[in-house]
Amino acid sequence: MNRIGAIALGALACECHTLFLISMSHEPKQQDGHSATPGKKRRIESLDILKGLVMVIMVLDHVRDFFHVDVHNFAPTDPILSNLPNFFTRWITHFCAPTFVFLSGASIAFIASRKTASQTRAFLLSRGVWLMFCDAVVVSFLWLFDVDFELFILGVIWVIGLAMVCSAFVFRLDTRTLVVFTLAIALGHHALDPLNHDSPTLLHALLHQQWKFEYGFGAIAVAYPLLPWLGVMWGGIVLGRACLTMPVEERLSSLKRCGLILTLGFVVVRLWNGYGNSDLWEIQSTHSGTLIDFFNPAKYPPSLAYLAMTLGPALLILSQLENVSNRIVQWLMVFGKVPFFFYLIHILVIHLLAIPVAAFQGFGWGAMFLDEFVAVDESLQGYGFSLLGTYVIWAGVVVLLYRPSRWWMRYKKNNPEKGWLSYL
Repeated sequence: MNRIGAIALGALACECHTLFLISMSHEPKQQDGHSATPGKKRRIESLDILKGLVMVIMVLDHVRDFFHVDVHNFAPTDPILSNLPNFFTRWITHFCAPTFVFLSGASIAFIASRKTASQTRAFLLSRGVWLMFCDAVVVSFLWLFDVDFELFILGVIWVIGLAMVCSAFVFRLDTRTLVVFTLAIALGHHALDPLNHDSPTLLHALLHQQWKFEYGFGAIAVAYPLLPWLGVMWGGIVLGRACLTMPVEERLSSLKRCGLILTLGFVVVRLWNGYGNSDLWEIQSTHSGTLIDFFNPAKYPPSLAYLAMTLGPALLILSQLENVSNRIVQWLMVFGKVPFFFYLIHILVIHLLAIPVAAFQGFGWGAMFLDEFVAVDESLQGYGFSLLGTYVIWAGVVVLLYRPSRWWMRYKKNNPEKGWLSYL
């Protein structure tokens, strides 16, 4: 079985390598610190559509955290206590973080195509530090409404910012080298699994282990360790270069092939149940429990199985979005063009809505002023709505966020001279 697993991993690596190498023959040439087409703006609408789609799904996850009654009773991924509807609601949101980080890498390639190398590096460093600060302070406050700032959550925006800072020093590397780094991190980070333990250092947690640290001033919760999100972002840079240089049909064919390979690779690696799986799965007493356990690979940090499960279908969807135009797509594109603005206001709106709901259900107006993440707050036992009610609230929040997002998109478009807008 080990031999089969090794062969599967090798095949997966080779096929991923093949996809990324397709872009090498179309490598943008750089001269005097400039990209091939400095000053020229290019935007691939299918990327904005996909980004908007995963952001809408992300809202479902966060509405579930704040409004679903069962989050205080059991984890939706628990193979014994959960059920398929609850699990699916959580599982579909697994696609958000990998896709968003991957597309953030593609954005780096687009930025580098219209700025000088020094301008790109300065932007990545400044924006990266800004995102890290915003997630640790601003986003943490939006999650908790804790005016004492006793808990700093280092989440997905933090890790995107940290990966951007790291990318400022590698974005000019040739595609072959970026491919090697991407695969080395995605395939090799599991070698660090044995180093995870019950008392990690902050540095180790920042790199590879989710953990919460208690200090005199409060606590720091490392929710998203850097590895292998860094590899996902660098893979996205390669995708961005391919979008800029490859003929459309060739690019779509490559995306489809890679999506299929990764999706099948997930099945093989997960069935192998060895290397590439930080959390192993087991046959449960029910068929639904077994399905839940199988389709729940480790996310913190993301295992090889997790990345293959999420990025494979994401690439397949991306290959089908070229030249698609309808009202739903236009809505999604609006969200995809203002991702950070959307991220901030969606948490704010959800949290504000939860305050009167908690008061109405008898938990008091202060119940949603939290000192820990809402889903693990034991004082909220019995608060919330059914899964159907959660979906209704999700739909309402998405509709509510459309007009502010469209306004911000148009404001950014009509004021290109305001450089600070690029940070929101």
